[in-house]
Amino acid sequence: MEASEGRETERMAKSAVQSAAETLTYFLRQKDFYLPHVDRCVMPLRNELKALLQDVDGMRGYNESVQLIEVANNIKNVIDFFIFKIAEQRGETSAGLMSYQSTFNSGIKDKPAIEDLGKKIFDLKRRLDEILSNRSQYGIHNVQARGEASTSSNQSQIQREKRAPIVEETEVVGFEDETRTLVGRLIAEDRRRVVISITGTGGVGKSTLAMKVYHHVRKSFDIHFWVNAPQEYLVRDILFACIVSVNPFFSRRSMERMSEEDLRRKLSGYLERMRYLVVIDGIWSREAWDGLVTAFPDWENGSRVLLTTRNEEVAKYADTQSTPHKLHILNENESWTLFCKKALLENPSPACLPNLVELGRRMVAKCGGLPLAITVLGGVLSRKEKSVYEWEKVLRSVEWWLHQSEEDAISGILALSYDDLPYYLKPCFLYFGAFPEDSEIYVGELIRIWIAEGFVQVRGEKEMEDVAEDYVEELISRSMIQVSERKSNGMAKKCRIHDQLRDLAISKAESERFLYVYGNKAPTSSIMAARLAITGGDISNCISLNSSTPHLRSILDFSYESDLTGKLALNILGGSFEFLRVLHLESGKLLRLPVENGDLIRFRYLRLEMRASEFLPSTIIHLSNLQTLDIRYSGMSVLLLDDITQMEQIRHLMVEHGWFSSGMQLHHLSNLQTLKTVRAGSWIEDGLEKLTNLRDLEIDEIQGDVHMALSRSISKLVHLRSLCLMTCVGSDQSWIPAFESFSKHEHLYKMKLKGRLEKLPESHAFPPNLTELWLYDSKLERDPMVTLEKLPNLRSLCIDGSFIGRDPYMGKEMVCSAGGFPLLDTLNIVGLYELEEWRVEEGAMRNLRCLKISFCKRLKMLPDGLRYIITLQELKLEYMSEELKGRVRKNEGEDWFKIRHIPSLFIQ
Repeated sequence: MEASEGRETERMAKSAVQSAAETLTYFLRQKDFYLPHVDRCVMPLRNELKALLQDVDGMRGYNESVQLIEVANNIKNVIDFFIFKIAEQRGETSAGLMSYQSTFNSGIKDKPAIEDLGKKIFDLKRRLDEILSNRSQYGIHNVQARGEASTSSNQSQIQREKRAPIVEETEVVGFEDETRTLVGRLIAEDRRRVVISITGTGGVGKSTLAMKVYHHVRKSFDIHFWVNAPQEYLVRDILFACIVSVNPFFSRRSMERMSEEDLRRKLSGYLERMRYLVVIDGIWSREAWDGLVTAFPDWENGSRVLLTTRNEEVAKYADTQSTPHKLHILNENESWTLFCKKALLENPSPACLPNLVELGRRMVAKCGGLPLAITVLGGVLSRKEKSVYEWEKVLRSVEWWLHQSEEDAISGILALSYDDLPYYLKPCFLYFGAFPEDSEIYVGELIRIWIAEGFVQVRGEKEMEDVAEDYVEELISRSMIQVSERKSNGMAKKCRIHDQLRDLAISKAESERFLYVYGNKAPTSSIMAARLAITGGDISNCISLNSSTPHLRSILDFSYESDLTGKLALNILGGSFEFLRVLHLESGKLLRLPVENGDLIRFRYLRLEMRASEFLPSTIIHLSNLQTLDIRYSGMSVLLLDDITQMEQIRHLMVEHGWFSSGMQLHHLSNLQTLKTVRAGSWIEDGLEKLTNLRDLEIDEIQGDVHMALSRSISKLVHLRSLCLMTCVGSDQSWIPAFESFSKHEHLYKMKLKGRLEKLPESHAFPPNLTELWLYDSKLERDPMVTLEKLPNLRSLCIDGSFIGRDPYMGKEMVCSAGGFPLLDTLNIVGLYELEEWRVEEGAMRNLRCLKISFCKRLKMLPDGLRYIITLQELKLEYMSEELKGRVRKNEGEDWFKIRHIPSLFIQ
């Protein structure tokens, strides 16, 4: 275990050194030309830290790692204290601490503070030099010689890694027979509600198989949804998740007022007389099933419940008439096929191939046929050169780790995968332990937290958000996390982590005091970790043990039992949390924000939910270094934002029902990348066009008085990636403004336009790389397909009308021409109340996979051209005319031949 302890300490040293180097880099960028004599110390110190990161992989000394951690932490504290001291001495803390940039741009004339900073930096550099002077003893070589020169080779490796193809988790091996068997059981003629269970050991692929089967058959049911049931959740949480899947407008507040029995009745009512499919992933006990079963009524209409569980007794108990489906481990050939996909072994050098195959098979044999172990091992090797030398090193590491974990082979493989991560990915991976088990994690949210924590390195001129996206993709390619949903431009939108990898992250994080995860069991002693995650119970059960917690950097509360009011709010947001950077609250009101005295100089990220009639505390503006402000607003009132322009470091401003006061000028918010959802107003004319770094913009309640300013401003926001514009709800007088051209918006991939359009832009005026387009209530008079089918990269199109009278297209005929929509994958046509005829020519939409047609009551028949689209996998028809439904009746209708090749059909 001594060797293991040394490795853990080495990893902590790498992380600490990285963070210190980034702190110095940011410091140097903000203060050019103001402290030249301090530069002479700061820059060499920063360079030595960055060089050390290149060579520290060879380090194997516990005492030296501890010394490096101490020096790195002292560097960060010295810089932070200097910023605070300057602000305090200038008497500006009472008005809110200035940002780094504003501090230096206003000039620093406090000589004692400058001299003290210089002395402390010099002492720390001397201490680091003492450690490095013994580098031959510690196993660190050529640190001074390499210096900044190592950056180019590192960047080359990064680019090589980014180009590596990614194998998604949906590419499973060995489940073909299993899938056919389960699909057959789910769609069988048995009219009773059947519970089918998938059982097997951890890592065998239960959830992966269930997801594959679910996607295959879900359209055959009136209602279908998937919920996770981790052991740390209460039954009422699972019931709530089920209800929200059926009714997204059911709020957590509503649940709090209901008993568990009330929730069961509510869910049962939603499912009444419906043929439903429910997947409950990870059910853990008989008691948990007893708390759910009465919510799933048996209408004798072929409804199904699909469970996954490690406990075979739970599976037998859930339905005594249904035999559990026990998932087998992969055989030798299946294991090897999966490994080759993950290790990217399809095209190795012919000279190396025989030896690599031999080494690979020896490693795969140690995985015991468990898909999780195989995919993770393959992920490790996918990042290595395809050489015998590199693979032999991995084999030795596998054998070493398995020796440490003889009782559990998969634990050794997973530990190896973590050990193999580069230093900059380790803290990012550990952060996944903070999120609730089996939860879907929004990648954008995760990235914003990573940046606030200081985990993301600066890479040339690249934005930190882009660097963080690279981190996510690298973790995916290593099979450390899984993609659960991608955006239409191919980037990950949601991700999740396997429960065994999450357990690994928590174990490593707690041993390093990186993170403490609190469920429903209160801690027995003070928490000394740098971060606190609450996945169940009340936050006060943890915070009450920490009257003074200067070490705490982040609080992430995913529980719905907390309520930050009174003394607790003062304690959390007061001086006892002086190093706090991140506060993420899924629920709980925050009435006061006591930051008048500059207690939260390091605060970077605030996410919370507010209720009806609450207003954002005015003291929010004193968080001058805040990067992300994410306010979820559950009331109908409008949230007022005043003086937000003082927060010059803000990068992401997300406020539901938000609006700016009259005369608000936003040109100071030059770092802003995200702005949503904000009501249109005079602020558009007073500064929107100056926000040239905007990537995600969402504006509501647009009216005619802002049309010209809005059109002019958006034409200059060429870095936009996503644009959503909405007119006033229910108003026929509100229009989406006309735009001349988006041809320069090369990054804009997603557009949502809700409201009346005079006409569509010409096809050449659309963004050249547009992949996703939503048109709501457009009231177009010309066939939109004539223009839209010419968009070369469009993958998802939704044409939707909310109500009769707000048709997206007012015409009676619609045509999709041969060769049109070359890449279209998903098409939703909803509420075309006047449409009578739709023609699809042969060769149109040749890559279409999903088609949904709803509320087109005058459409009498489906297009003949559908029979030529062999890629179609799903067709959903809802609330259509009786005549059309008769024409597509299975084996009998006149139009059945047009759609019989489509595997998944849903006709309501």
